[in-house]
Amino acid sequence: KRLVQILVWIIRGTPLMLQLIIIFYGPGLWLHKTVWSGNETGRITATVVAFVINYACYFSVIFRGGIEGVPAGQREAGQVLGMTKHQIFFKITLLQMIKRVVPPMSNEIITLVKDTSLARIIAAYELTFAGAAFMKSDGLTWPLFYTGVFYLIFIGILTLLFGYIERKLDYFK
Repeated sequence: KRLVQILVWIIRGTPLMLQLIIIFYGPGLWLHKTVWSGNETGRITATVVAFVINYACYFSVIFRGGIEGVPAGQREAGQVLGMTKHQIFFKITLLQMIKRVVPPMSNEIITLVKDTSLARIIAAYELTFAGAAFMKSDGLTWPLFYTGVFYLIFIGILTLLFGYIERKLDYFK
């Protein structure tokens, strides 16, 4: 348990850009061999691994807080009704925890979408990278404008979706 807490502390305390660099270049430096292929697939794979590790640490803290936020009296009521620990978790705690974690979870997912632009630090071909390449090759700035509009529309759709989910989960009021 303590080792996981230290890992979460390290991941949450260091910049995602640094984690991308370490995950992509680190194994080659430490193992003296290439773990990720130098092509686009290897770069995208390293990016996915970095994002999964980073956001798993953030989500673990969100879920822990959600579970701990359910009053102990709810679990005790389940015990009085003769429920097993498994039943108490899935029928009482989990249902209340989901409502509590949707707002911070939606915030993290929106941040994840915007953080994908950091993948260019290891030369992974993503949306912002493509817009900047257009700008350099043709001297045009409109591709970056359209990139920003795309992110704004996509984040707007996610915001509406998570707002809908939050409204649907208002059954505890």
